[in-house]
Amino acid sequence: MTPSREKFDLDDLVTRLRTAAKGNDPRAAIKTILEDAVKDPQHVQDGIPTFEDNDTILFEDDTVSIWHCRFMPGYSVPAHDHQMFATIGVYRGAERNDFFENNPNGGIRKSSEVKLSAGQVLAIGPSAIHAVGCASIEPCCGIHVYLGALTTVDRSLFDTTDNAVLKFTDENYQRLISTD
Repeated sequence: MTPSREKFDLDDLVTRLRTAAKGNDPRAAIKTILEDAVKDPQHVQDGIPTFEDNDTILFEDDTVSIWHCRFMPGYSVPAHDHQMFATIGVYRGAERNDFFENNPNGGIRKSSEVKLSAGQVLAIGPSAIHAVGCASIEPCCGIHVYLGALTTVDRSLFDTTDNAVLKFTDENYQRLISTD
């Protein structure tokens, strides 16, 4: 008989991430916590609540922002920056991150792509510019952790069609969402 396992506890995960954000090496600690949390993606899926919105803030203060993010098949969010370190742990589906760099001729150009499958974690730096989309036939879900108060930072969106840099606003964000 297999021993029973405790149900995935999102509140406990948020508490551990909040504590890690205040520690000596928050980037490494957060990455380790997310790796441990999503190493068994089915366990997370079975225990995490269903969120109505695609983006749900689980917690935010001056040290850390913790979000649950869902990306639907066929949709991509526009290229953007965070102005802070970010760590992504995927527990359902697959997430495609297209990274961009400055183009000497103006604007930005795609420099690389990283696909995260369920059970994988990615850490990105504060100057990274990326667009995110679902790379699976099912929705992609993950926990995204930012070292700072993401909702209060001046951020940018990048219109890769017009090579324009825009202020990160809900209106600009919605206008630049693309479908495959």
